[in-house]
Amino acid sequence: MTDAVSSSLTAVIDLIDGYMHRVLKGREDPVGVVEELKCALVELLLTDDVGNAGALYSIYADLSDIVDGYPFHYDDGTEMIAQREIRDAAWDWLSIPRSADGMKTYVDRWAARIAALPTTDGGRPFRGNSGRLEGE
Repeated sequence: MTDAVSSSLTAVIDLIDGYMHRVLKGREDPVGVVEELKCALVELLLTDDVGNAGALYSIYADLSDIVDGYPFHYDDGTEMIAQREIRDAAWDWLSIPRSADGMKTYVDRWAARIAALPTTDGGRPFRGNSGRLEGE
């Protein structure tokens, strides 16, 4: 890893660290903090996809989408589920090794966790089968 790459990766890690600490302090709405993080990642993506910033953006977009009822509305528990998942993601982020491998492990773990969230519509799976409803 070159110095330029490692300093860019360190900058991405430091950026996300700041937002994850804010989530865990509990003084702000975790969904709002993630929305701000997404904007910061978009600015970063305009220059380069350093350290899987694009994959991280997708994870945080999926987590914040929960509160908007996408891809499925969890009724009265929607906001609680979104906040829980975002806090878990923050704890997990802050516990990874500060490296490209740690970041990759985090991305892989959270992509799988988001895909495994319960998503049913009328008793039918919403996710799975390459995005098609079961029976299509």
